[in-house]
Amino acid sequence: MMKLLQWRYGLLLLPVALWLPSNAQALTCQVDSFVSPNLGTITLGNANNASVEQTLTYSCTNTSNVTQWASVCIGVDGGTNNTSQISPRHMTGRDGSNLNFDMTLNDMSNATWGNRIVGGTEFIGFFSVAPGTTTPTIKTTVVRVSLLYNNNAAKADDYTAAFTGSNAALTYVTVGSSSDTKQCLSEPQGTSSFSFTVEANVVNECKITTPPANVNLGNVPANKLNIEGSSSIGVTCTNAAPYTIGLTLFNAAGNNDGRSFMSGTGNNPDQVPYQLQRDSESGRIPWGDGKGNWAVDVGTGEVKTKNIYVIVPSADFTPDSYSDTVTVHVNY
Repeated sequence: MMKLLQWRYGLLLLPVALWLPSNAQALTCQVDSFVSPNLGTITLGNANNASVEQTLTYSCTNTSNVTQWASVCIGVDGGTNNTSQISPRHMTGRDGSNLNFDMTLNDMSNATWGNRIVGGTEFIGFFSVAPGTTTPTIKTTVVRVSLLYNNNAAKADDYTAAFTGSNAALTYVTVGSSSDTKQCLSEPQGTSSFSFTVEANVVNECKITTPPANVNLGNVPANKLNIEGSSSIGVTCTNAAPYTIGLTLFNAAGNNDGRSFMSGTGNNPDQVPYQLQRDSESGRIPWGDGKGNWAVDVGTGEVKTKNIYVIVPSADFTPDSYSDTVTVHVNY
């Protein structure tokens, strides 16, 4: 007789405990609010120094039952215009013109704000986070946006620099002591991306940057002819802005050809005629306040100097001091 032995296999279930450190992922941090900085209206006067400040608010929450220590970094690269360009950054207009600007964090001694990929100085915050989801620790830092040098060439336009979630992020890590504050630079436990836009609006403007000096023709003998004097005016206008310069002569209302006269003093009835002239491609031409003899030009963002010539045909008048007043009008 053959006896068959039956083997029975059974599944042995052994309880296995998975160990998870009590502080793993207990700490979470995020950017709560940051209003896009808008520098507003940019003119010749503030094109290189306009600034605005906005508060960036962020918080960390601790779901464990013990206090956690957070090391937090907030980094921003050059934005969508040029991710690697942070010093200076660029706002770009619709025609490709740039405005140079810088972003700094007051908590970091106003150093340029960059990130761990593109250099600069990332903000580092080290602080304790109390336990419990209902009591997040809220922190703030002030972001300062400032226009920099060489912005005079900017044309009138709307300028923007966009920073998306791939350009700006808060990173954080749980640490055990203040000696670990820089771990958020290289060992992020978590990341909270955020987006914003830097904006500015450049408008056309003209300024008389060098007012004309008074023209003194000096002491002139009565028999002298074709007396001449000169002055100059410096005008700065926004790049590509068309403008005109007109001269209104006090003693010649409605003047169209730069002609007027100088009045004497007291009861002297004599009037000394003169004409204002300016340079042109064809030589000197009359310069008054009529549309036919305005000086027409286009701004470059830099000062442009125009010569003013005073021509007196004759000095055969009663000896006296003669004068007239000229008003400069810059229209743009």
